[in-house]
Amino acid sequence: MERVVYYNGVFSRDDAIAISPFNRGLLYGDGVFETLRTYGGRAFRLDRHLTRLAEGLRILRINSWWKRDEIEIALCELLRINKLSDASARITVFRGDGDGPEPEQDVRASILVSVKPGDYYREDDYEKGFRAYLTTIRRNIYSPLSRIKSLNYLDNILGRLEARDHNAREALFLNTEGRVAEGAVSNIFIIKDNKLITPPVDVGILPGITREAVLEIAEQVVQETGERAFSVEELLNSDEAFLTNSIMEIMPLTFVNDKPIGKGTPGPVTKKLLDRYRHLVRKELELSV
Repeated sequence: MERVVYYNGVFSRDDAIAISPFNRGLLYGDGVFETLRTYGGRAFRLDRHLTRLAEGLRILRINSWWKRDEIEIALCELLRINKLSDASARITVFRGDGDGPEPEQDVRASILVSVKPGDYYREDDYEKGFRAYLTTIRRNIYSPLSRIKSLNYLDNILGRLEARDHNAREALFLNTEGRVAEGAVSNIFIIKDNKLITPPVDVGILPGITREAVLEIAEQVVQETGERAFSVEELLNSDEAFLTNSIMEIMPLTFVNDKPIGKGTPGPVTKKLLDRYRHLVRKELELSV
């Protein structure tokens, strides 16, 4: 299927894009990215994604030469050209060309924006929930990379491969202190006695955009919300648990290492939060609610 992408200010067919073999993103994973979801041709919380992208660029000391509104315009145009409405979009920034571990100070960064049909999860997934596996890989609480979406994604990939070996849909990471951190592509929440808990950023997690939205709406659903570190035992003994990211939204977590969470089925609070989240999306994007 032929697709059009946006690369360094130009719209081109994806098979016509030429990325240098000396690009630091290719050689070293030197860059950042954002994945977001569009509904009805509109991106949900694009501004928050761009803010997180900018923070990743700041941490990696990558200078950007484009403006935010250029990315928004490019994304809208890509949806139109590719005839997509509900889609998965990705913004990728590479530092640029250069050899060796230390980049030149004046390297010009490259930006690639792409969209594809929403590779969304089936309703059956939400009805059954996900199985997750506690990977042996640990999140390093001291590494700045744990808090940004860098192109260095090998821990996540290895975690997912390990989870797949155990017939699980997601890998869960503990941090270097043995606390539950996050999933390979998701944030995690637990519910106990009508209280919602999610790990704080300082345990070594990515501050998810959907995670942020859930914390906003949860006060309408549960008795109490909080960000604190918790143990594997607390996770396994929780009443409910769920995973979040921009594409999956809110996914019930029903088994961890073949052990059921609660009754091993999606819980009522998780279902209510999913309904409220989808209502929030449609309200903010001014779609029919």
